[in-house]
Amino acid sequence: MPDATALQFAPPEPQRDAADRLSRLHGALELKSALLALILPPGSQRATKAFEIETEGARQAPGILVHVRNLPPAARLPWFDELLRRMALQSMPLRQELLQATRRVMGARGFARPIDRLHWLAMRRGLGEKTTTTARTGGDVSEWLDTDILAIASYSAFLSRMVPVERAEGEEDGPGLAWYQQVMEPWQGGIEVPPCDPPGGEGVVRALGALQTLAPMQRPVLVRAWAAAAAALGPRKRISDSASDALRLTCSLLDTPLPPEVEKHFADAPAVPKPA
Repeated sequence: MPDATALQFAPPEPQRDAADRLSRLHGALELKSALLALILPPGSQRATKAFEIETEGARQAPGILVHVRNLPPAARLPWFDELLRRMALQSMPLRQELLQATRRVMGARGFARPIDRLHWLAMRRGLGEKTTTTARTGGDVSEWLDTDILAIASYSAFLSRMVPVERAEGEEDGPGLAWYQQVMEPWQGGIEVPPCDPPGGEGVVRALGALQTLAPMQRPVLVRAWAAAAAALGPRKRISDSASDALRLTCSLLDTPLPPEVEKHFADAPAVPKPA
């Protein structure tokens, strides 16, 4: 007779089937289909149509899309990371083709979501784009430049559209403003902290580039503060799916460990099985 505890914590059948199917993806077309499916905005007919066009030659793409949609939210980014790692083993032309397809799918609705920008940066990095940014060596956690604080403000304003919860298109202020004010409070007094004004695409890249120059001891301090405030202001005092995704991608781009709140969020999701 099956153990009752095992049954209680067993993932639902569609989730288990999705994990099993994704664990067996290794071909370039299958990996491309899965990665594009993982970045699709929910409910967008235009993006879904763009996905169908970009995967027209992949016979398994419709089934892969169904499996991806069956994943719980906290399992999507771990699968994105794993499948991106496998795609990085493909030839340069195939990787470039994926990046071009990604741009077309992301642009199908006429605008990019904040999380799209992070997916895009993570995908470029994961597929082998070289970075010229050099982190400062040493550096005490108390040694912050004025330019560091301005970069923190700019990138925090960008994150406020996803943290502590995702902001709807056109929505102003809301929980994101309260989160921004909380995370920027410790920086008051040194220089004048700018208001919460989310930057555009180029501004995000500039701010992120500046944060990538922070010393290795400084970056964890920053992301822990972001995560702690996200949990404190999140639904039921827990970190949300959108906040966890934004912070996990940010940690990857900053080469810094996940803060405990974010790590726990993804640890509670079904694990990504290791390839046989």
